[in-house]
Amino acid sequence: MKPRNYLTALLALAAVFLGSAVTSAHAADLQAALSSREAYVGAPIMLHLEVANASSHDEPTLPEVRGLDIQSAGAPSRSTQTTIINGRRTDRTSATYTWRITPRQAGTFEIPPIDLKVDGQIRSTRPMRFVATKSETGDLLFAEITGQQKEIYVGQPLTLTLNLWIKPYHNNEFDLTLSEENMWQMISEGTNWGAFTERMTELAENRQRPGGEEVLRTDSNGQERAYYQYQIEATVYPKKPGQIEVGDLQIVVDYPTRLAKSRDPFGSMFDDDFFGGMSPFGGRDFSPFRRNSLSVVASRPVVAEATVAPIDVKPVPTAGRPADYRGTVGQYQIVTQALPTDVKAGDPITLHIGIRGDGPMELVQAPPLAALPQLTADFKVANEPLAGLVEGDTKLFTTTIRPRREGITEIPAIPLTFFDPAKEAFVTVKSEPIAIHVSKAERLALDSIVGNPSSADRPHDDQASAAPTLDLQNYTRDDALTSSSSQGNWPWMLAMLLPPLAVALAWVVKHHGHLFTNNRSPQEQRIHAARHAIQTAGSPAEVASVANSLAAEIGNGADRAQLDQLLALCDQAAYSGSSDQQLPALKHQAIDLLDQVSRTTVEHRPQAATRMFGRRQMIATACLALAVLAVAVPVGSHFAGQSAQATADHDRVATTTPESQQPALPTLSDQQMAIILAEANTAYQDGRKASADDAAAAKEEFAQAATKYGQLVENGVRNSNLYVNLANAQLQLGATGKAIANYERALDHDPSNWQARNNLSIARSALHGLSNETENATSLGGLLSKSAEQLQSVLPPSVTTTMCASLWLALCGVILGSLVRPSRYWNVASLSVAGLLLVAVGVTNLERLTTADEPDAIVATQTAVLREAPGDQFPAIQSEALKEGEGLDVLKVDGNWVQIQTADGATGWVANPDVELL
Repeated sequence: MKPRNYLTALLALAAVFLGSAVTSAHAADLQAALSSREAYVGAPIMLHLEVANASSHDEPTLPEVRGLDIQSAGAPSRSTQTTIINGRRTDRTSATYTWRITPRQAGTFEIPPIDLKVDGQIRSTRPMRFVATKSETGDLLFAEITGQQKEIYVGQPLTLTLNLWIKPYHNNEFDLTLSEENMWQMISEGTNWGAFTERMTELAENRQRPGGEEVLRTDSNGQERAYYQYQIEATVYPKKPGQIEVGDLQIVVDYPTRLAKSRDPFGSMFDDDFFGGMSPFGGRDFSPFRRNSLSVVASRPVVAEATVAPIDVKPVPTAGRPADYRGTVGQYQIVTQALPTDVKAGDPITLHIGIRGDGPMELVQAPPLAALPQLTADFKVANEPLAGLVEGDTKLFTTTIRPRREGITEIPAIPLTFFDPAKEAFVTVKSEPIAIHVSKAERLALDSIVGNPSSADRPHDDQASAAPTLDLQNYTRDDALTSSSSQGNWPWMLAMLLPPLAVALAWVVKHHGHLFTNNRSPQEQRIHAARHAIQTAGSPAEVASVANSLAAEIGNGADRAQLDQLLALCDQAAYSGSSDQQLPALKHQAIDLLDQVSRTTVEHRPQAATRMFGRRQMIATACLALAVLAVAVPVGSHFAGQSAQATADHDRVATTTPESQQPALPTLSDQQMAIILAEANTAYQDGRKASADDAAAAKEEFAQAATKYGQLVENGVRNSNLYVNLANAQLQLGATGKAIANYERALDHDPSNWQARNNLSIARSALHGLSNETENATSLGGLLSKSAEQLQSVLPPSVTTTMCASLWLALCGVILGSLVRPSRYWNVASLSVAGLLLVAVGVTNLERLTTADEPDAIVATQTAVLREAPGDQFPAIQSEALKEGEGLDVLKVDGNWVQIQTADGATGWVANPDVELL
């Protein structure tokens, strides 16, 4: 075969191979089809939409068509088909969507093109047309709607009755008449019940149906015939004047036209197989006509449009309509209930409002409480609509009101206005007034104990000025957002340490000659050198040489005789040849001689030579040491307290279970924190302005301020002034326990915060009462603490701090002057300034020194209960009552429970919300 023929054959073989192996690809296809081009009114036909060979497509939707009821038939069906013909493989995938289309009126309908995005491209189907005809109802079905009233008002309840008459089907072949139950089950799923839909749904959920009975009714020819009558009642509430509307009510019955024997004599006689789930005998053990082998095999839809009896709906009159009318029509009653009834000014009262009537309760609105002057004059009321809960013929509303001031004795009657159709007039009913008792607000009661809330209201007499006064002015500067830390104290530490360092440097410069030279006398230096030479001597001759050098230092006496004896022994050892054996003894005897000579030299030294420096320098050094102690002790205790607190916090976190760990909050930006701080300060100032006249409004503002200050703390801001702001807002709200906890936190970050210390002392006194004050006044600690408070009331912290710093610098200057230019006047000045500095430091730190150990937690509420174990199910320890503001020691944290120890040693568990961990 020629090469060209070989090549042609190979190409042909390759083409055949590729053609058999490669799967043919088809483009995506979109097709739509109707199950029938003709339909009966009320009888559904099916629309199928197939998406084939598409890798992706959108969910199809059908447009609305007037006169058609279009509903999806469920999830799409998906299929995959593979075909191999002559070695050629073809794959086809499809998704088919189905809709049930029910015509509600006769006519020709057109379903517009369906646009669908398939594989990134828009594809459309062709428009589809079909015709719907109305099946001849004849005398087979009648529907009529009647009402109890002929005239009603908009919103007035109206009971409608739907009467259905269905002619019984009689089969001549089997001489059988279907029962009323069988005929009811022939009602099509395509029926639209209109205003009776809710009632029919309720019956279906309870597996019930309207009862029927056989009656005589006149047909269209005026002759009486037997019919099955069904009655369905529903209550409607007309929404607009005119004729009553019953919705798109349309009754469709699949009226039987033929019965036949079942194809399977051993199967179910009246299953759903023959007519799509509408068999009237499905699931029955026997047919009503005692033949288990018959079923409906043919039917036709019969449609009836219900006739409605004339009912005139009149509008509610506008003449004389009260301002508080909210569209309620019917007859109603109103009752109210309030809890609690014994409150303080500004505290919330829960007000329950119940309205009972015969109208549509879901449409009933609550009375406009914010528009009732008799209520808003004494109570703060939220200006917002209330959502209610319907229970039978009653609707319940719940809201919160706050008394504006003390002395209010009752919640006034709440009016409800409605239109009574029977009287054709507007009627107003009222609830009964509710007696309450409103006492002075918590913070105002605190003021009555400790003084007035602001400096503007303070009395100017001497007795009143001596009483402690709350300082509730908040800190408004932006540096309240700067977290304080121990590193921020280093500049102050450096400033306090620089003056004594300068003094020490000056002293070193002046006495550098004594510091860097040997202070021994020349004689003592020679003795010291001789000792070293004897210790390193290697022969008796060297020991004798060193001893001869000291002959001038030793006079006539015992030391001289001892020296001569030593020299003789050295000569004897050198000539005897036993020097190695006698050398250690000779060294020991020589050193003993040097010690005796050294003691004699020290005893005969002049007394003035032993003094390092004079009396003036000693006094200056003593004053400097006292000053250093005066500064170092408070600072050291402060940092030691911080370290202990950090260790305690670490241990407390370590014992916390994972369940108690809260999710991390989103971090606020600096701009957001500045906005929140400004809003909090504004709310706090507004609350102070309103506190004199409106306690309810004031508490709302204080609550808002406390919430915003708390947001900043939760965001990680640790600032003493911010804690004081939060505590002041909580104190204004009456949350004294929480306020005490935040005052403690403020002092922990800045012990010199006089406002926090002052308000903390007053808040504790107010909670613990006068008996506790009397007990403290009789103890040494109480007397010292009282003295500290009185001194601090005269000398604010800024004054004492400035005075301490000035005296410190003055003392350092005096000591430096005494070193540079010695004079006897410096002694008196240094002692005086040192004494004043000690007094100033003592006054500044007296309160801190007299305060007991700081607690780990504070009781935050009045309802805290101490339990035997962590959990509400465990019994309470009845012998121990926790008081609000009481300090506790934390032993362990377990989830939302804290194990604590009280001051008297009792231990137990408290719920975390009831205590504030410091």
